[in-house]
Amino acid sequence: MTAARRRITLRTRLVLGNLLLVVTALGVTWTIVAVSGPPLFRRYVEQVRPLPTDVLDRAEAAFHVVNLVEVVLAVTIAFLLTVALSVLVTRPIGRAVAAMAAAAGRLSTGDYTARLATHPTIDEFTALATAINSMAGTIQQTEATRRRMLADLAHELRTPLATIDGYLEAIQDGIETADAPTLAILRNQVRKLTALAGDISAISAAEEGRLHLALRPTSLNTVIDDATGALQPAYAAKSVALTVEARAEVQVNGDPVRLEQVITNLLTNALSHTPAAGRVAVELTADTAGAHIRVTDTGAGIPAHHLPHVFERFYRAHRDSHGSGIGLTISRAIITAHAGTITISSAGPGQGTTARITLPR
Repeated sequence: MTAARRRITLRTRLVLGNLLLVVTALGVTWTIVAVSGPPLFRRYVEQVRPLPTDVLDRAEAAFHVVNLVEVVLAVTIAFLLTVALSVLVTRPIGRAVAAMAAAAGRLSTGDYTARLATHPTIDEFTALATAINSMAGTIQQTEATRRRMLADLAHELRTPLATIDGYLEAIQDGIETADAPTLAILRNQVRKLTALAGDISAISAAEEGRLHLALRPTSLNTVIDDATGALQPAYAAKSVALTVEARAEVQVNGDPVRLEQVITNLLTNALSHTPAAGRVAVELTADTAGAHIRVTDTGAGIPAHHLPHVFERFYRAHRDSHGSGIGLTISRAIITAHAGTITISSAGPGQGTTARITLPR
């Protein structure tokens, strides 16, 4: 019995429901006619013209027959119209529900390209199809990002692990000795792995709303000076000029350590893609809209088709980049947690890159 009920489609249920309503309505009508009709008929006839009892009985019987014929005829017509209209109305509903079930089935098997056509006449189905399509698109994008992330993460882990394994094997075979230079190389590779694990943990914490910020009145001038001061030796070694322009003291309510991390990420990226004799400029301004930091370089620039993806995890616009591709992702998470915005723009390859940060004051 349970299995039979499960096989009844929505369309069948709608048709049966309509038929039940019609039968119920006609049943009520027939009951009222059968109970109240004859007395009313007899009373009306007696008021108009008294008749002999046998004639009145035959007239009442004829009245019953006429009512029965009319009700049967009405039931037949109502039944046929109900079936026809129910089929006409429920056919698109059944098709829409079947299409949704098929799309959901494809999604459940991992086919995230499944999409539903919107219904032209039923707004509710159109809204549902739009929501399902949006969900499928999000899942598809997330799955693509996950696969790329795993591939890039495997790539990032492979190099330091291969280096560590190679040196350990060489030491074991007696080809290398565990002297200070060898240990320094091993420690450097371990630091890379540790930094990568920390970056991934920071991204996860930010996306889950667990990024801890120690907010307090913070001078952006000091944050920028600390970041640029720490990187000046690296810039000097590559012969890239690093300048800072700040017209006034600017304070925000922020976490100075996290904000310095963002500036350091931007300056490190700029240095990586700016050739010798190039320039990187940091500009700090403020107005009623907030505090603004702009980092501009004269480096390699970014092709237009890469710009929408630069904040994605492990995404690198330049395949020869030595970074992990996580720095900008972390930077956006930190700025977003400060209720600010960060954007990256470029006029194209060879035209340099500009990063803009806006923070509420």
